Amino acid sequence: MALSCGIVGLPTVGKTSIFNALTGLAAERHSYTAASVEPNLSEVDVPDERLEIIHRFIETQKIVPAKVKVVDIAGLASGASRGEGLGNKFLGHIKETDALMLVVRCFERADVARTTPVDPKGDIEILELELAMTDLETLGRNIDRVGKKARAGDKEGLAHAEIFERAKKLLEDGVPLRLSAWKPAELVVLRPLFLLTLKPVLYVANVGDDDVAGTGAHAKAVEAFATARRSPWIAICGDLECELAAMGPEDRASFQADFGLTEVARPRLIQAVYSLLGLQTFFTAGEKEIKAWTIQKGDTGPVAAGKIHSDFEKGFVRAEVYSVDDLVQHKNEAAIKSAGKLRVEGRDYVMRESDVCHFLVNR
Repeated sequence: MALSCGIVGLPTVGKTSIFNALTGLAAERHSYTAASVEPNLSEVDVPDERLEIIHRFIETQKIVPAKVKVVDIAGLASGASRGEGLGNKFLGHIKETDALMLVVRCFERADVARTTPVDPKGDIEILELELAMTDLETLGRNIDRVGKKARAGDKEGLAHAEIFERAKKLLEDGVPLRLSAWKPAELVVLRPLFLLTLKPVLYVANVGDDDVAGTGAHAKAVEAFATARRSPWIAICGDLECELAAMGPEDRASFQADFGLTEVARPRLIQAVYSLLGLQTFFTAGEKEIKAWTIQKGDTGPVAAGKIHSDFEKGFVRAEVYSVDDLVQHKNEAAIKSAGKLRVEGRDYVMRESDVCHFLVNR
């Protein structure tokens, strides 16, 4: 299953511009009044030059990059939890995503409607309040659900009720659930609720073309808020990125140079999400395909094998492993083996970034 990320923001902040920059698509950018409750959806390739590097030395029928599913929902108005604007029912589209991008307006443009001055900190506070209110509603329903069991003395009901009540108190005190220390067993109870404030967050400052480096006051306000929340942030000029996406390679390179952009938004955003979620990449390579796989940092060989097929984790015997750098140095797998760089790893092996693996499993 592909990594998934939900894009959230107030109306007129440029969320769909960020979606288009991330996906390379051209989803229509609506005004607030015309916004649809239907999300923009796309599954995009994760840019990874290592796939082509591997292909230089190993012939294959196809190259398969890792994927990221992106969900862009309608602008979330202040008071959405009380039914203001389009309401908050469409938040259900992002409940099962792995992470959230909170997009904040950091540009000044008279032609993009806004009734109040640009205020990144205030906008984030509105967004987080609406997400918290949605979670409180979810927790309230589930507290009622487990209440009967808890009152009857059921141990599981009592334990779940205690966890839900703690989460409810945190939100009522203005603390997003991701900022609290939860035990693994508590997270097992909370995760099926798909609570929005429990998800990791990347704050995205959508800057103007006069501040592509994100050094202006508005972007700095986002940085300060993100730092206080112990979360990462990134500055992206959505309008410029949409223009870049529509250009050919030569024009794009010239345009990037004019604005001092060394890298387009897609790899920057995806790399930021990978870092946020503590992810890394390993590869399998053979005649049929060269493929990138996404795993958590710290995952072992059997867990990585299980990404290929669920039965492989249980049946894991060993892995033959080398790095992409080993392949570049020695040119082929036979030479890697002759040089003593082909490692045979067992069930306790902790996977490394850029590993290329052959798994032996009992079927």
